Amino acid sequence: MKRITFIIHGKAKEKDLLSEKIRGLFHENEVQIKITQHQNHASEIACEAVKSGSEIIVCGGGDGSLNETANGVMQGLDFLKEEEKEKIRLAVLPLGTGNDFIKTMRSPSNIKILYEAIQKDNVQKIDLGFAEFFSQNGKPQKRYFINIVDVGMGGVVAEKLSRYSKWLGANLTYQRAILSTLITYKNQAIEVNSNTFSYKGNMMNFIVANGKYFGSGLGIAPEASPLNGKFSVVILGEISILDYLRNLGKVKRCEKIKHPQVQYHRAETIELNSALPLPIDMDGEFVGYSPLKISIHKQALKFIV
Repeated sequence: MKRITFIIHGKAKEKDLLSEKIRGLFHENEVQIKITQHQNHASEIACEAVKSGSEIIVCGGGDGSLNETANGVMQGLDFLKEEEKEKIRLAVLPLGTGNDFIKTMRSPSNIKILYEAIQKDNVQKIDLGFAEFFSQNGKPQKRYFINIVDVGMGGVVAEKLSRYSKWLGANLTYQRAILSTLITYKNQAIEVNSNTFSYKGNMMNFIVANGKYFGSGLGIAPEASPLNGKFSVVILGEISILDYLRNLGKVKRCEKIKHPQVQYHRAETIELNSALPLPIDMDGEFVGYSPLKISIHKQALKFIV
């Protein structure tokens, strides 16, 4: 019998019906179903679940919820013995608007497939990114990420989304943020040093990718994999909005952009500095500002696929 904790996003549709399906499918297991009530609640629940003996933590939500849950699991692992850590698995039941990380992992897309994967213990060890930056209040922050961190236009969009009212609905609010950013955005100067490359100049977007996709299905990092122990770094340098739009089809098909101002690198450690604090997008959420320091934690979690 497995001990499983489901962490369901508080704004997920048909939560009661989903809870019934979970209890029906997993009736032979010891199951807890928790509904998030506020920001970072998923992290708190996941940490406590791991400390209390849950072996499988299932995030029911999108990439932001998965980020919170992964951080909570990592915090909980610090309280376990080494043999206990080996039993812990992270899984995701995609309920969000983006769900970009599972596009890379090709992990279960619904509750029945997830049930089968858990029964078979289909697991892959995945890398996690670890980022150090500054909060909105100017305080040092440290946080794991599971998919992508980006600075530039993506960070500005994420920051706007954090401020906008959601009365238009998630999709329209997202489109509003993108459109307003496309109209007003100006490329920013950064200086980057890593274990494999350096960069100094203006950029539209600087992306550190553990997974291939961000922004609800944009394949910005075709060579990224959370299984190879390296980040895929994509630099969109002095690119115009028109250039970006011209290449959007390739990005949607997860193909490399052939442009003199686009660079692709592999790295394990990255430091980014900027004259002005630049907003950071982490797994689809605005988390704070540069300067930014990133390192990779190889095979950090066992992930159900």
